[in-house]
Amino acid sequence: MHELLYLGLFAAVVLALGVFEHFRIKQRIKKIPTRILVNGIRGKSTVTRLIAGILKEDGRKVAGKTTGTSARMFYWDQDDEEPIVRGLQGPNISEQKHMARKVVNRGADAFVSECMAVNPEYQKVFQERLVEANITVIANVIEDHLDVMGPTLDDIAEAFSSTIPHNGYLVIPETDYRRFFERIAQKRNTEVIVADESAVDEEYLKKFPFMIFPQNAALALAVSEALGIEREVALRGMLTAPVDPGAMRVHRFGEPAAPKYFFNGFAANDATSTLSIWDRVKELDYPMDNGTIVMNCREDRMDRTLQFIYDVLPHFDAKRLVLIGRGVTPIMQAHKEGKLPFEEIVNLEKQPVDEVLAKLQELPGDSVFYGIGNIKGAGEELAAAIEDIRLVDEERLEDYRLETEDDLDETREFVPRRERKRQPSALSSSPSKMIQTPLK
Repeated sequence: MHELLYLGLFAAVVLALGVFEHFRIKQRIKKIPTRILVNGIRGKSTVTRLIAGILKEDGRKVAGKTTGTSARMFYWDQDDEEPIVRGLQGPNISEQKHMARKVVNRGADAFVSECMAVNPEYQKVFQERLVEANITVIANVIEDHLDVMGPTLDDIAEAFSSTIPHNGYLVIPETDYRRFFERIAQKRNTEVIVADESAVDEEYLKKFPFMIFPQNAALALAVSEALGIEREVALRGMLTAPVDPGAMRVHRFGEPAAPKYFFNGFAANDATSTLSIWDRVKELDYPMDNGTIVMNCREDRMDRTLQFIYDVLPHFDAKRLVLIGRGVTPIMQAHKEGKLPFEEIVNLEKQPVDEVLAKLQELPGDSVFYGIGNIKGAGEELAAAIEDIRLVDEERLEDYRLETEDDLDETREFVPRRERKRQPSALSSSPSKMIQTPLK
């Protein structure tokens, strides 16, 4: 009898503590007026940083959190970023409540968070209990994490839909799932903005110190539209946004008269993203006649190697393929059977990074080198080695930052666009403006 009483008391205490913790998290979140969640498969870290740059340029006290190649916290009032240190359990969505506490304690009025949840159930918890975003960005719906989120694209889209806010905004690219997202947004009284990447000028994108896709810039501009930030302010803010450690930088190395251009795509480990980056490189008019693909293989990711043999490598119009890492046998066999288009294959399996770099230095210059496959292990080592020997460009990014106005409001409240009077801006007056989707 006493044991049942003790168990009942224990259960009641645990329940009370849980209710109290939920209430405390909710109260803390509400102290941050503008809460933005960036979801999707690829490009989340970049979009998160672009949005943070826009808000900072607009004079807002913005904090940002990324969970990609290197999990970081960054703030409007300091240049140094804070790495997120995790325990042996690794990434856990519960860390968000601790980050929110730090943001509140610093007095921020905006928090831009990259969604770190993968499991569909965790996605819902992340939004409804830990973020409560009033603006959600779904950057894309493409194949990845199918073992957890799949097995189909429909399942991935459904998982992302659980992070659509109530009474807020949803920003998406033009996608096959547009109508699906719109229906859910309508039920939640949320306005949908479809980002128009054709409104992003190609010459503007070339000003960035890293490769950026028009879609990512368009998504960030759409968020600025929802917040009533003028286009010119947003464009300046994106250029001065903090660069993610995993961003696609272009490193020149080798002889200055005939440099090699290295694109680090090791972290883009799905077929769609890998080929999209290659297509983007070709659009930028880099010398492609002597192109080289550098693939980092991993023995514990043999399924990815096999996928690349069928879905990626046959679609490259490059002259040679360099193999690094471990577990390259299936690729060598595919080449022997005539399944791959490369004129030459250089097998550097298990070779140390110094040997790999020396071999790349011997290859012809005035050409593109594109790293793919996996970032961990040999990919990360090679990328770091090339960065150490890169040729320093004389050209620098122009300084577009304006002086901060002294009379900015001390605090800002999140005011939905539909409830405030809009002033004419370059964005709203331009014929190629963001497309606002009416909810029907």
